[in-house]
Amino acid sequence: MPGSPHAKLNILTDLIYGALFGETSWQAFLDALTATMPDAKSTLFFHDVVARTGGLSLSSGFAEKESEAYNRHYAAINPWMPRAATRPIGLGVIADQMLPREQLLKTEFYSDYIRWIGCESSVGVTIMRERGRSFNLSMLTSSSDPDLNRGNAELLTDLAPHLRRAFDFIRREHSNPHNNENGLALFDAIGVGIVYIGEDQTIRSLNNAAERIVAEGETIGVTSTGRIVIDDRELASRLSVLLRNRLQAASPASTLIRMKNTGFKCTLVKMQSDFITQFLEGPTVAMIIERTSVPLRPDLNDALPRIDQLTAAEMRIAAGIAAGLSLREVARTNDVSYETARSHLKNIYSKLGVNSQVALVRRLMP
Repeated sequence: MPGSPHAKLNILTDLIYGALFGETSWQAFLDALTATMPDAKSTLFFHDVVARTGGLSLSSGFAEKESEAYNRHYAAINPWMPRAATRPIGLGVIADQMLPREQLLKTEFYSDYIRWIGCESSVGVTIMRERGRSFNLSMLTSSSDPDLNRGNAELLTDLAPHLRRAFDFIRREHSNPHNNENGLALFDAIGVGIVYIGEDQTIRSLNNAAERIVAEGETIGVTSTGRIVIDDRELASRLSVLLRNRLQAASPASTLIRMKNTGFKCTLVKMQSDFITQFLEGPTVAMIIERTSVPLRPDLNDALPRIDQLTAAEMRIAAGIAAGLSLREVARTNDVSYETARSHLKNIYSKLGVNSQVALVRRLMP
């Protein structure tokens, strides 16, 4: 990226706020940042120093196989991370401050990964840190010149408060109960229970239909601390697997549970949230519960199998439309482009047999 350090900072700061309000994307911000260093690869990533795990949440310049290799193996042996876990929040640093270069050159991480991806060093900054988990912005580069790299570390220091402000805004928006209630109401309207479950198997929210099913006390229950209890080995095992891996997506998995007076079909869907929400809250699994022996609504019986075919992303788009948001507002809320939201909406129309947003709302709401 040509221009003075001040000009670069202004451009990148504008991109941060543009991404926050849906005028551009976080990918555009990372791509522009990558252009400020020689042969650079930039990433917003998390690292859990206790579990020694991490992953590249969003990246620029990395080949898919390079990202996969880091997530699968090299995150656990990244020698910069122990110091990164204690460095001051918001302070950009060069790799040499995390680990002397002569020590780095002796590591497997350098020999088998850093050199493999065509880099020599890095600069980075920790934006947030919670419960032993840090969220970082890092740039790997072919430059091992500490003076050149120090200039980019100073750029990251200047960007850090803007990133923190943007992520705090996203946190507040995501924690707004009204936003979540709209999505829960959609499933209530079609007579389907839905429970959102966090990585420690704590129930984050559930709708009225799910509360009634849980209150029956068979197969699915809740402890006094708010954790879900599942008396079905297969379903419990699937839930545990989905919550264990922060990065890996998974196809919906359904289990038919027979109970005394009726039966339930439980479908587990790993929610694909934006990378910031994923860092703040970890994985979320939606458990969709449908009664199999009690009609929900005569006019919806044929539609339910189609609703079950909606992906997690499509469910969020449908919930937003049903809540009265415009498609642009839904796209911004879910941190996707308008074109992506339009593509999801077309798929929803096809699966539910409707051809307009008005028809979609009529189909889903009482």
